[in-house]
Amino acid sequence: MKTKAAGADDPRPVKLSCHGLWKIFGSHAADFLRNHGGKPSAADLDRAHLIGAVRDATLEVREGEIFIVMGLSGSGKSTLVRCLSRLIEPTGGELIFDGKDLLKASDSELIDIRRHK
Repeated sequence: MKTKAAGADDPRPVKLSCHGLWKIFGSHAADFLRNHGGKPSAADLDRAHLIGAVRDATLEVREGEIFIVMGLSGSGKSTLVRCLSRLIEPTGGELIFDGKDLLKASDSELIDIRRHK
């Protein structure tokens, strides 16, 4: 059985998307990200003694798709998923679920989304 990968011509609505998502651990991570134009290098992170757990992640999941995060141990899979659900706060980027900006959602809105969507 052949399946077609989702693409720009896929008519299904986008359920979850993120663009340029970052999670940096360490002091003043958000300021650091802003000061480096949202795209610090690994060397920049090392010099600042920061950990770039999720670096510039961009993805799109359409309705009905099964999305899998794979990678080596310590590569940031769990951190990415926690950022996508806002169980931990991303340092920067855009995160949209059902057309709603999750980075602007209140705690009660997040609870409702997690329970019912």
